[in-house]
Amino acid sequence: MVLDEPFVGLPGRTMQWVFEKRIAFGERASHLSLVASGADASVARTNGDLIRNALDEVVDALPAARDATLRRATVVREKRATFSLAPGQPPRPATRTSLPGLLLAGDWIDTGLPATIESAVVSGHWAAAAAALSA
Repeated sequence: MVLDEPFVGLPGRTMQWVFEKRIAFGERASHLSLVASGADASVARTNGDLIRNALDEVVDALPAARDATLRRATVVREKRATFSLAPGQPPRPATRTSLPGLLLAGDWIDTGLPATIESAVVSGHWAAAAAALSA
């Protein structure tokens, strides 16, 4: 297995996040998903170049990847996938609010992750846990 955590950050690299989908899907082999947020410079690169770059960064950052074999790779470009907040705008809200019984969930909630589907899932879990505690 390449990664024992659900995700790790790769600061200072082209690919900033690595998600181990094996954990979510119950697979035996690693199934990594990498994210490059704010990747305007990467959009024009070829799929092969991005795959080589991603593989190099994973092997460099995650020692267990050095013995792994890449079996399949896919590149997905979504230019508007990650919300970018301009300086001076309101901060992202927390799951809990000042109103009793009102909890927030979604990609925009402050989870410490970029405003992506992964952040939405984390915030959904947090909201469900908070709702269960108050029930």
